[in-house]
This record gives sequence, structure tokens and C-alpha cells, in this order.
Amino acid sequence: MSETTFEQAKECPKCGKPGEDVETKHRWSDTQGARVELHIIFCRNPLCIWLDTNWIVQVNPDGSIPQAYSQLGPKQFPKLSQETETRIQDNIRKQLEAETQEGGSEVYNPHGG
Repeated sequence: MSETTFEQAKECPKCGKPGEDVETKHRWSDTQGARVELHIIFCRNPLCIWLDTNWIVQVNPDGSIPQAYSQLGPKQFPKLSQETETRIQDNIRKQLEAETQEGGSEVYNPHGG
């Protein structure tokens, strides 16, 4: 896993400006077998869509910072079976029809109580 510097990890994922390190917590890491620091960082850029949104930066005991999960690549989801895909598409079509018809927008939930 590639590593980054703390200054790079503090940069807001949306605007790239340095965030504010507001709190540091410590926890034991299963993979490191030692105490790691978790820094809670907030974006303070008033022009950013992440204004006052936080993210966490982990600092390992040796000072290294693991790569963020969001930078590891696209999420891999299991392929849906054709039956499941068809059922989802049918339910979406029924929902759309119910919402665009006059007289109501509720759809029967066969799993509801």
C-alpha cells in the first residue's frame, strides 16, 4: 500500500485545501499491533462543498500514513443474477408508474407488515 505525508492527507478530498486538525484519538490497530493516531480533519474552506465536513487520517506508530480507502480504486460489487436484476427493474418501473399516475403514489410492499 502506498503511503502519503500528513500534509497531503490533511488536504480536503473535494477542494484540495489543507483542512483543520481538530482532534486526535488513539486506538489499537489489528494490523499494526500497536497504537495508532486518528486525526479528525475538517474542511474550513467556505467555497468548498465539504465545508465543515470531516475525514479521518490514520498515522501509524512509525509515522507512515496508509492510503485512503477511497484511493484504492472503484468498489467491487458482486454481479447480480438475471432474476434479481429483472426484479429490481420491474419494481423501479412499478414505482415510477405509481408516482406518475393520478390518484396516489404509494406502492404495495409485499414485505411490509
